[in-house]
Amino acid sequence: MRTVAVGLVGAGPWAGMLHAPMLAGGPETRLAGVWARRPEAARALAEAHGSRAVGSLEELWEVCEAVAFAVPPDVQAELAVAAARAGKHLLLDKPVALTLGAAERLAAVVDDTGVVSQMVLTNRYGPRGREFLAAAEGFEVVGARCASLSGALLGDSPFATPWRRRHGALLDVGPHLLDLLEATVGPIEELSGRGDPLRWISLVCRHAGGQVSDVSMSLMLPLAETVFECSLYGPGGSLAYRRPPDRPSAMAELQAAGATLRREFAAAVTSGISPELDVHRGLRLQRLIDAAARSLG
Repeated sequence: MRTVAVGLVGAGPWAGMLHAPMLAGGPETRLAGVWARRPEAARALAEAHGSRAVGSLEELWEVCEAVAFAVPPDVQAELAVAAARAGKHLLLDKPVALTLGAAERLAAVVDDTGVVSQMVLTNRYGPRGREFLAAAEGFEVVGARCASLSGALLGDSPFATPWRRRHGALLDVGPHLLDLLEATVGPIEELSGRGDPLRWISLVCRHAGGQVSDVSMSLMLPLAETVFECSLYGPGGSLAYRRPPDRPSAMAELQAAGATLRREFAAAVTSGISPELDVHRGLRLQRLIDAAARSLG
């Protein structure tokens, strides 16, 4: 497989934790350049990973054939449209946009231009996540319970960014939970929610096969360890996926997920065929998020 030149838009904490080391880690991809709103941050991140900062998006388009985004969702939805129209393949973070309308516009442009798209849904690429998904294929599910509970919006957390502080848990961790539920239990046909995205949200989902799942999420809890889990229940007992609670194990899982994501994105770009987890998967999750938000009133 040839090496795919990928540009990076964004130089914040998530870009430093995942995107830059993943894309520079090769051999499937090469970090061709970094652009960010803050030139000094772009320069520091690029130099740390053997790349270079560029002065404009147009300059970034010139040095790459694909673009990865590590920016707020409203910025991603706008700039990814520009990248797709420039013929660049897209590695998109979740949520794909802030609003359903913006997500629909992006998906339409991707379809019109024919570029490859792939979503960074990290639980789908890590070894624990892959093992859980494989086991769930033969597991009869009656009901499920999922939760994402943390203090990500408290204190000096790197994830306490303005858009997360403004919109809360539903837009941030909701895509992860709803994606895992649909992947293991089946399509969600109806959902309703209660709570406050900036405190605690509970959702009840009815799936196409009649199963019922419960979802809880909060980013405002001063917990010693982050909780991220999805448990399936049925006649065969239970089956659970849990992210490692300690930071070293969590980072090892993230790095392994990044390596798999890098390989699969490069393969998709090389073949010209988008994977299952493409912009339309992001759009599907945006529709579920929109329905949940409307049910909260």
